[in-house]
Amino acid sequence: MEPISFSVPTGNFGDILAGYYAKRMGLPVDQLVVATNENDILHKFFSKGEYFRPQMVTPTISPSMDICVSSNFERFLYHMNDNDTSKMNEIMKGFEETLKLKASDELLLRCQSQMLSERLTGEEINKTIAENFKTHGYLLDPHSAIGVGAATKLERDGKLHEGVPMVCLACAHWGKFSEAVGAAIGEAKLKELHFPDELEALKTMETRKVILPAVEEKIKDHVLNTI
Repeated sequence: MEPISFSVPTGNFGDILAGYYAKRMGLPVDQLVVATNENDILHKFFSKGEYFRPQMVTPTISPSMDICVSSNFERFLYHMNDNDTSKMNEIMKGFEETLKLKASDELLLRCQSQMLSERLTGEEINKTIAENFKTHGYLLDPHSAIGVGAATKLERDGKLHEGVPMVCLACAHWGKFSEAVGAAIGEAKLKELHFPDELEALKTMETRKVILPAVEEKIKDHVLNTI
């Protein structure tokens, strides 16, 4: 079986970590691309070896990837540190205390041997959505566009292996992010598209909600009483 590369839009690092495990189990994976938005703590690590927790999340048009810290990333670091629990305990304790992690040159090279990364701004996401819709007639949601855009930038920069197919993982249907894609392709074109019947039905369904105080016991009681 010929090798395949994957570009994975990611915030919490779970999906691409699964790709890393699949590669270790024998799937013929060539390159794994960590594709991020402007909340780019992962891109900063893979490009500079710096993993610094920001003071706040930057709101973007790809909200599922708006994170401060990637909750699955330390699992990857564990493997890159030879599964050394003591060393990982020391690293993560330091990170919790300082909100900073600086990789050694050796650790960074080991991580870069497994994955490469790229980031997209909101403007670049919109451009990717518009260009793919115009060229291929396929409408990407903002998250999926990050995977496509990241692979496109890396190919342009000569960082992808020539001749190896690249699979860009899709995350959601564009209909969930109609405001964002409408800004990318134009509202007039968006109105010409058919929304899935399941999403259309949501517009007329009754909204059910219960407003609760931010009190732990009240929330517990509500969960127990409505199970």
